[in-house]
Amino acid sequence: MSKRLKNKIPVMRGIIIIVICVIPLITRSQNRFTIQGRLNKLNDSTKVYLQYPDTSGFAFKAVDSTLIINDQFSFILKNNVPEKVFLTINHKNIASPPTDDSYQLPVYLMSSNSSLLVVSNTNNIKDAMVTGSKNNKDYTTYHNLLKPLEKESQALLAKFKARGDGALKDTLFMKELISQRDIQNKGFLDLALQFMRKNYDSYVALEILQSSFVHGFLNHNIAESEFDKFSLELKKTNLGKWISQAIINSKIEPRGDGPRVGNN
Repeated sequence: MSKRLKNKIPVMRGIIIIVICVIPLITRSQNRFTIQGRLNKLNDSTKVYLQYPDTSGFAFKAVDSTLIINDQFSFILKNNVPEKVFLTINHKNIASPPTDDSYQLPVYLMSSNSSLLVVSNTNNIKDAMVTGSKNNKDYTTYHNLLKPLEKESQALLAKFKARGDGALKDTLFMKELISQRDIQNKGFLDLALQFMRKNYDSYVALEILQSSFVHGFLNHNIAESEFDKFSLELKKTNLGKWISQAIINSKIEPRGDGPRVGNN
């Protein structure tokens, strides 16, 4: 999709993507984890990459790789272990992870067992289930809740594309489309808030709060109110500290990005 198209009809996926990609991370006090995988539909000698966040915490890069042998693989993580890693299937070199999340699986290490099991019965690691991680269970639950809304979002985008090059010039068509997009956006935000408010002990919920705030769907008053309800352990993570500072900065330099939940 072109940059212009995204600006005209931003079918809202920010809350989803941010959970996968743009998260400040820290290292855990526990310094050893084992990730064992069983990927039943991938060929032997397919490479699996282990991705860690860089020093900024906002980008991930491959730090290790292994081959699938007899449908299985494993990684041992020791020393300076982050809150979350990605497992990636990629046929390029180790320094070039995919440009999207099509073949990536987040594995949450916070509030998890020291041994985690990753199992997939498809040829896509993204479909794998992670056993031994509370936050991965939360992640799966949230994304299953999102699926009907994602389907509606894709249908709206297909409607726009089907209109062809003249879509942006058709004022009535675009007005109707944007109205439908706004309804969908509200649905995404309502779901995000509902999930957050039932899971103040979840790192995934904290990620959702960050996403909602960064993308301008919540103002600093609501973001601060929600953040205060999270556990102290989560507030002390780099993600928690980042959100806290972002809320303070927003009070000092209010954003002019239009109406948000919590605006007066």
